[in-house]
Amino acid sequence: MRFLVITGTRPWAATGGARRVRAASEALSRLGTVDLIVFRFKGAPPVETDPPVGPFRKVLSLEDTYDTPRNRALLTEALPQWAGDESYDVVWYDRERLWHIAGGLTHGKAVVDVDDLEDVILERWLRLGESPNRSKLDTVELEAQQSEINRLRAAHAEVAAAADMLVFTSELDAVKFAFDNSTVVPNTYMRDEGAGQERRNRTYGEGDTILFQGWHEWPPNEDAAIWFVRDILPRVRDRCPQARLLLVGKPSQAVRDLGSTPGVEVVGEVPRMGPYLDRAHVMIAPLRVGGGTRIKILEGFASGVPVISTSVGCEGLRAENGVHLRIEDDVEAFAHAVAQLLVDGNQSRSLAEHARGLYEERYTPHAANEAVRQLIERITT
Repeated sequence: MRFLVITGTRPWAATGGARRVRAASEALSRLGTVDLIVFRFKGAPPVETDPPVGPFRKVLSLEDTYDTPRNRALLTEALPQWAGDESYDVVWYDRERLWHIAGGLTHGKAVVDVDDLEDVILERWLRLGESPNRSKLDTVELEAQQSEINRLRAAHAEVAAAADMLVFTSELDAVKFAFDNSTVVPNTYMRDEGAGQERRNRTYGEGDTILFQGWHEWPPNEDAAIWFVRDILPRVRDRCPQARLLLVGKPSQAVRDLGSTPGVEVVGEVPRMGPYLDRAHVMIAPLRVGGGTRIKILEGFASGVPVISTSVGCEGLRAENGVHLRIEDDVEAFAHAVAQLLVDGNQSRSLAEHARGLYEERYTPHAANEAVRQLIERITT
């Protein structure tokens, strides 16, 4: 079979979104050949220093203009020479934005991976009374943001009517939108098996290092980092004075500024997460805004690091509070849970062991591969 993946995220990058595209591409490559069209964002390194990596037979790289009609025009001009008269069995659109850019320009069954739900994310910003740039909303801006939420929800129905299949990251999202032509492909995490064995030998209850990793330029991650440092970390350090927070991943300026706070180290981008997972005694996901499911939590589960999350942070994962992780939305309760897991070896070990079992059962690459295989079989037979 022949597949085409169309995305605005470089699958070889180190972000959670890139990992999802990469996992889907790897799964498709087990069933046939995979070609890739990628719209590179303006801040991406040049192709010369950031060449495509992955299971792709050929790649078309275009600059993302952040304007749907212009992107569609660029693709319309480039496609004939790049693709010739080739057709595909399935075209995999990474997010609805790419459907609006490229839908109908190539032949093949259309699969749209919804992934993060932008309307859900905006609704949660609305509840905080803020915009995605974290500015307070006045009455006019509140109405405008609600209007955009309504537009995005209507767009879900529009894409569902046109596509052969919509893909969600969890049963929770699939049930919420209840389209007949929808399915679930879970997020996954590819564990470094050698490092994973070393992490099984970690000690619990004797630590001081808290890890929050992610693309900290993404507004929900930025908000989470600021909220934790401002409101929660001081309470943790009242109980555990040596506690320190590592912020790993590309930071915004606001996140860089957190580095002046006692107990905070802004590490920034790193080539590998392994050394930081090895150092971590607790992993946090203090998100107040988000959609889809968090790969960073699966990373903690797979690596044997006990996790503390808000309800939003772990939404959609089949994880139980007090069994696989701690779930706390209150500032004081979150701080207490972090401090407790830094010193309580039995609870930390129990959570980590149960979480690793859940990862092995539901969130390995094999689970994603099987979900993609069943999806392709469903729409092509």
